[in-house]
Amino acid sequence: MTRRLLSMAGIVIAGSVLLTGCGALGGGQSAVDPGAPVTDGSAPDWAEQPDVAPQPGSDSGGDEGASGGGQPEEAPDEDRAVIISGTMSMRVGDPITMADAVADAAEARGGSIDRRAEGASTDFQPAWAMLTVRVPATQVEDLLTALRGLGEVTSVDLGEQVVTDQVRDLEVRVEASRASVDRLTDLLATAADTETLLEVEAQLTQRTSELEQLLSEQRALEDQVAMSTIEVRISSTTVEGPTGTPSFWDGLVAGWSAFLAWGATALYALGQSIPALVALAILALVAWLVIRRLLRRLPAPAAAPASAVANPATPASRVE
Repeated sequence: MTRRLLSMAGIVIAGSVLLTGCGALGGGQSAVDPGAPVTDGSAPDWAEQPDVAPQPGSDSGGDEGASGGGQPEEAPDEDRAVIISGTMSMRVGDPITMADAVADAAEARGGSIDRRAEGASTDFQPAWAMLTVRVPATQVEDLLTALRGLGEVTSVDLGEQVVTDQVRDLEVRVEASRASVDRLTDLLATAADTETLLEVEAQLTQRTSELEQLLSEQRALEDQVAMSTIEVRISSTTVEGPTGTPSFWDGLVAGWSAFLAWGATALYALGQSIPALVALAILALVAWLVIRRLLRRLPAPAAAPASAVANPATPASRVE
């Protein structure tokens, strides 16, 4: 009996040992997954491990991906370069006086008048004026408001042209060209022989010319950005001229003037044609004299015999 109990206890202990060993082996296999990728001690790939929270400081990469995938950022408003230009039409009673008021309003806001043209009223055309106004870009809206208060504004057409890229490109090119000129200037001071000196001088002259051209383009572009251009067209509200509506007498005078103008034109044409007519008359007279002399030299036609005239030919029936 005792031996049977000891045998059963030994079997139970041996089975427990075997189960414990199998569990340990199974845990080791689950800890090392043969299908898992080997990292070799490198940093973990957060894209392939979504369940693992990213470390602090890794938000910058996520923000860059969410910002648009590396697309260029837009320039802030204060860095944008814009050229403003347009036209404005007005209708007033006295365009000439209004042109003076527009010029004064532009000059009061730091602007100037690049071009001015005007025409007085006639019997068939009203008075008019046209001005090309240059005004600082920041004063455009203020100027338009002031002009609306001076007279009737019939139309306004303003446009913007963004030239931020052109401005930045010119800045980069100017800096690069200036650096090249500085390097060539240093090389010119340390030239060892005449041949090197002449070559460096030629290149320096070319680069200096290119730099001056770039600076000129940069100044012109900056001026267009800083000063906006507005063309103001001013017309009259009436078509009556200073003498009123044309009358019958005005038409008669205009007709007589037209007749005199036609007569003067006809006399002018006649005066132009007289030399040619005289030359043709002389040629015709010479031709007539030559033909007349030739006709006189021709022999006169022979006269018929008197007997043939007195005794006409006898009939054929009497001839034997």
